[in-house]
Amino acid sequence: MILLTGAYRLFFPAAGLLAGIAIPLWLVLYMGAADLVEDPLAWHQHEMLWGYLPAALAGFLFTAIPNWTRRPPLSPAPLGALFAQWLLARILMFLAPEAFISQLIAVAFLPTVAGLALRELVASDNRRNFVVAAMVMLLAISQAVFLWADAELGLTMGFALAFVLMAQIGGRVTPAFSRNWLKARGIAGLPPSFSPLDRVSLIIAVTAAVAWVVFGATQVTGFVASLAALALTIRLVRWRGWSVISEPLLFAQHAAYLWLPVSMALLALTSLTDLSSLAQVRHALGAGAIGTMTVIVMLRALLGHSGRAITATPIDRALLVFLHLGAVLRVVAEWADDPMIFIHAGGTLWALGMILFAIRALPIAFAPRA
Repeated sequence: MILLTGAYRLFFPAAGLLAGIAIPLWLVLYMGAADLVEDPLAWHQHEMLWGYLPAALAGFLFTAIPNWTRRPPLSPAPLGALFAQWLLARILMFLAPEAFISQLIAVAFLPTVAGLALRELVASDNRRNFVVAAMVMLLAISQAVFLWADAELGLTMGFALAFVLMAQIGGRVTPAFSRNWLKARGIAGLPPSFSPLDRVSLIIAVTAAVAWVVFGATQVTGFVASLAALALTIRLVRWRGWSVISEPLLFAQHAAYLWLPVSMALLALTSLTDLSSLAQVRHALGAGAIGTMTVIVMLRALLGHSGRAITATPIDRALLVFLHLGAVLRVVAEWADDPMIFIHAGGTLWALGMILFAIRALPIAFAPRA
């Protein structure tokens, strides 16, 4: 079966469909149909952070790891079993989210991903990427904390880890892809290679994430988050995103990365003032950074690994605009006199962007390599 010949064929369309369906369902639950799920807010938080994101991560890792290691990709049997585990967890966490067996199956997915990834990395002695497997395992621990110990702490851990993952992966691919595109066209002024400034920026970003987990939204966190917002902004500017604005699938990576300093700026405001809220921080990270960055990475991987040209179509442009606009509306909703209009408009646009991504991905998933 062709779907079992590549992780991107299974996980990328499924991630888009989950997000595109779960958000409208959450809006219905938010309007009062709470009897469909025992704890609608907890279900919404869990499925976006530990349902959608792990699907995108699994698809990305098991598509990228063969390139990193020069080893063969996952064979159909383990790939199909891994996807079945993820899908079963989604069903059970909706039908019986409080059942221990549901939670156990859901929590077991990320350690399985980390174990399979680490097996390939160890076999090829690819030590550079051990940290990625470690981050996936830490994300699994945050899920366990959310479900079985302290939901608020687990949520903070999950968002902090996702922030670090986005800063690391986005910071690796965004300047590299831009540099290659500009170099191929003989354009001067290339994004700089990884430098001590990038290293310092990442250290500050990780410190801000750790402070958020350890101290919560306190003055200490606010101070470090302010530094992280500044450092990540400087890093992004150095990548010269305006140079690739004519190529939407490249410029979209820069736009997605911008949500990281925005989220840190909001965390600083939340920690130091009453001008922002944790809900805005979480939606800047979730709908903004995670949503837009995972989609653009998945879209580029879909096109590249299926042998198609990595160029934007009208549907690509539309879905990226919908995702960003939806995230903006959801973040600014907290500042509106009547936030409900912004919440519903933002959620609808963001979900529409995800559905369009799934529509774009499904034909590629079922088609032979071009």
